[in-house]
Amino acid sequence: MTATEASTVASAITRAETARRNGVGFLLRSIGPDGSVARTDARITWYRVPWALATAGETEAAHRVLAWIERECLDDSGRFHGGIELDPELNHTSNTYGETCLAYGAMLLRRFDIARKLMTAASAGFDRETGGVYMDRRFQAADSGQLLFLTSQYGMSAAITGRIDEARVVGQWLENIWNAQPELPGTLYTMWSRSCGLITEAPAGENPKHVAEIATDEQQYHYNGGIAAAALTHIWMVTGEDRWLDLAKRYQAFSIEATPLQFNTRQVCKSAWGSGLLTLATRSADYREWLVKMANWFAELQMPDGYWTNTPALDPNPTESRKVEITAEFVVHLDTAIAALATIEA
Repeated sequence: MTATEASTVASAITRAETARRNGVGFLLRSIGPDGSVARTDARITWYRVPWALATAGETEAAHRVLAWIERECLDDSGRFHGGIELDPELNHTSNTYGETCLAYGAMLLRRFDIARKLMTAASAGFDRETGGVYMDRRFQAADSGQLLFLTSQYGMSAAITGRIDEARVVGQWLENIWNAQPELPGTLYTMWSRSCGLITEAPAGENPKHVAEIATDEQQYHYNGGIAAAALTHIWMVTGEDRWLDLAKRYQAFSIEATPLQFNTRQVCKSAWGSGLLTLATRSADYREWLVKMANWFAELQMPDGYWTNTPALDPNPTESRKVEITAEFVVHLDTAIAALATIEA
């Protein structure tokens, strides 16, 4: 690196570390003495809090929250809705997401028993024939949609929990859906079914943004390329099979090459995840400029109290628990960006 590039990276790391520290401070203030986390609406919003606190070294608080979740929010089978009334509409596209994210955090905290139980429960939403995860646990038939972001998180959590065969099948699903794309680089279709293959038209009543991400459109959920790249990099890390790393780079390129207006949506946060993990895997500076941009973006969006919120158009009046949800995710992604930038700096 030149001296100017090194200075830019160092500055981005400093800003990112400050933002992460402030975000963790907000999370810590949201936790009760018994480990409970703000519960101000019906959604499951604290599934990533143990993961975020673990990355920040807040071991005591992370275990306190995990113990509360195990005690109050998990049923005997490991489902993440024990003691919580499941709202079908709010959980329409989230099927296994809470369980698989919590399993990831539990692994980081050395609670392998909790992670095992969660992944066993989540596997009920996983189609071993295709490698995809159904978007809605109520509908798991041959023609039911399987969603990219759910499948990607399942693959990451399968990789870290030692379910390597399942991780490979997820990688195959991501490869199949990529190879079937008819409109790249303009559109990435993100839903698959066992009977139909790639779904290119939104089913009746479904949000079209769950079916296709249009690269030139600002008002999209610009997270698919980043989370797919993150999943595939995990799969490469545990298998050493280069096909997954090559595919991860293609998904990440789709993310980076989308409209610059994607930074007006908070869902672009996952692009730091994909580019950060690819940097750790390759030891390359290829994503340096992108990671610097993302680190500064996180810092600029943070509120004075340390929290972040979702895209205002999607959540104009965020509750305390939804602030927790977004802040925990941003802390995780910031941690990955810091690790990647440190690798480049070194």
